[in-house]
Amino acid sequence: MLLAGLAAAVAIPFGLLLLSNTLGITAYADYSERSVREIAPVIAAAPDWAEVTLPVGCSYLVLDKQYQILDTNLEGEELEQAMVYAATGSTGRSLNKQYLLVTRDDEFVILQYYIGSQFTNPWLNQHLPSPEILLYLLIGGNCIAVCVFLTTRFADHLRTQLVPLFAATAQVAQQNLDFEVGHSRIREFEDGLQSFSSMKDSLKRSLEQQWKAERAQKEQIAALAHDLKTPLTIMQGNADLLSETNLDAEQQQYVDYLLTSSEQMQRYMKLLIDTSRAAAGYFFHKERVDFPAYLKQLVLQMDALCRTKGMALQMNVSDVPAYLTMDKMLLERAVMNVLNNALEHSPQGGTIYVSVGKANSCVQLSVIDEGNGFSQADLHHAKEQFYMADQSRNGEMHFGMGLSIANSIAEQHGGQLTLENATEAGGAKVTIQIPY
Repeated sequence: MLLAGLAAAVAIPFGLLLLSNTLGITAYADYSERSVREIAPVIAAAPDWAEVTLPVGCSYLVLDKQYQILDTNLEGEELEQAMVYAATGSTGRSLNKQYLLVTRDDEFVILQYYIGSQFTNPWLNQHLPSPEILLYLLIGGNCIAVCVFLTTRFADHLRTQLVPLFAATAQVAQQNLDFEVGHSRIREFEDGLQSFSSMKDSLKRSLEQQWKAERAQKEQIAALAHDLKTPLTIMQGNADLLSETNLDAEQQQYVDYLLTSSEQMQRYMKLLIDTSRAAAGYFFHKERVDFPAYLKQLVLQMDALCRTKGMALQMNVSDVPAYLTMDKMLLERAVMNVLNNALEHSPQGGTIYVSVGKANSCVQLSVIDEGNGFSQADLHHAKEQFYMADQSRNGEMHFGMGLSIANSIAEQHGGQLTLENATEAGGAKVTIQIPY
């Protein structure tokens, strides 16, 4: 296509030039020379040669026999060159300007003519470049236009052939590996698409194996938690029965060890179940909820929890939506986890500040404590499972799951959990954002 286009870019201007010559718009390159040689005898024999019409583009110089200028329409360098030609017959270095000497009885007439194609119209000759220059310009412009056109067309063709690759990468970006990779008519692109398809299939098999292993692990955790219930219940029941009998101090101490250990095992079982659910995603049941009424019940539970810990609760509820689509149980669990985390890190007898309002098309529930706040490591890792900062080790059982579970629930609602250090209370600030 490029070769054909360049050939046409050259052939068309030449064709136009030939057509203009046929129509008489332009003359051939030897037109002036032939015209001047035809008219030279007429000038030599004419009584008054001034009445003779000169060809287009022809200039003249009239000298007497002593080479004195009688008449001319030449000037400057062209006049000097014509005088040199009259005296020596030399045309100089100019290849396209030629001269012809016509001898009359009492004078010499030097005709200057142009070797090359030209317009037959004097006005066109004066205001436009010569046909040859126009020919070269047209050829150059056509070649550039052909290259630009073919480059653009080829780029569009390449882009079209790359559509299957773009579509395949978009599917992978959406975590979808169950699709067929398209094809391309360009061999190199087709090789790349086949390689991408092989990579996609290998990745799919690898992920399926990983998912099966994770599913088996979750099932094992669930089975383990279930299997532990029976012996744990028996052990705790027997320990309770022993505690009701008459025991000496040492025996009572051993029974207390049993009761404490069984309670600890129950908390470990709950941790196993929570970990399994957090990894798999909690069962999500969305419904349209009367949010102000739901908020009132939630405040009562938060206040009761704070009282059991000997803490005060300060609520600040601003503008909230009338309804919110959410999972009531999961959102309540997320809020209570955040509140528990704040209670663990607050000094005894302190105050927990809770604010609820709207911002950026979201309902925001913020919990602020009066503790030491988050460290830089906490801000980066506190939402990860099992993360425990040194300052959180306050002697209570703590597994680093509360904020991780709350973050998972917020994300299931399409929102997020943000961590920062509060300025007004000086402690940590945890915010749950849920779009409404």
